Amino acid sequence: MTPVHEYMSKALIAVRPTASLDELLHTLDARDVSSAAVTDEDGTLRGVVSLTDLLRVAEIQRKSLSEAPMIRAPARSVASIMRSPVHTVDASQPVRDAAVKMVAEHIHRVVVTREGKAIAVFSTRDMMQVVLFHHIETPLSEVMVSPVATIDLGLSIDAAVHHLDQAKTRGLVVVDGDQPVGVFTQADAIKARALPSDLRALPVEQVMNYRILCVPASTPLYRVAGQAIATRVRRILAVDNGQLRGIITGFDLARFAASL
Repeated sequence: MTPVHEYMSKALIAVRPTASLDELLHTLDARDVSSAAVTDEDGTLRGVVSLTDLLRVAEIQRKSLSEAPMIRAPARSVASIMRSPVHTVDASQPVRDAAVKMVAEHIHRVVVTREGKAIAVFSTRDMMQVVLFHHIETPLSEVMVSPVATIDLGLSIDAAVHHLDQAKTRGLVVVDGDQPVGVFTQADAIKARALPSDLRALPVEQVMNYRILCVPASTPLYRVAGQAIATRVRRILAVDNGQLRGIITGFDLARFAASL
């Protein structure tokens, strides 16, 4: 029942509806965030926009695996790609209310308001802070999602993109036999599509994301959350004797909090 304002972000990162997509890209990059609120000058909340929203409409050039993708945003306004209406919670509402809303709408963040004005964001990453602070000892095995959607590290990049589309999930765990070695996410897939066709025939291992955290399935949730926060990892994998047993994200912690 802790109020949302104790764990919400310290500031609201926002852009105007009339801002260009180039301005949006600069804001997200400069602030090292993946999304922003869209507000009028008087603070009225109009929508939310994410890096993934931008990548879907941008021209992405990538000639090799070694070079970072060059993102060219079209000459459009933020209003043209923002998502609306926005799901909100009042700063005084308990964390559980935010968790219930995130689970019901299948979203990873809600905008926090005070007296009708947007002031901050409460995300699934903030939910990890809640789990850590309150020393939740429930074992990972009771909250993890299982079985896990996986692909073999030798699968081609094109095939991995297809599998991700078919799975209708935000990411696939890349495995070497039974051992997890990385993840292939929606953002990775968007950038991979920009590669020349001959490079997309290479193994997905060439473009996968190595940022995963593997812990025993018996690990208490507060330790899982603490390690995820410290390493800035979004996906935590439950393993036993090196074999993948399940997966958990901040969204799964929100689902757990909503059930309490």
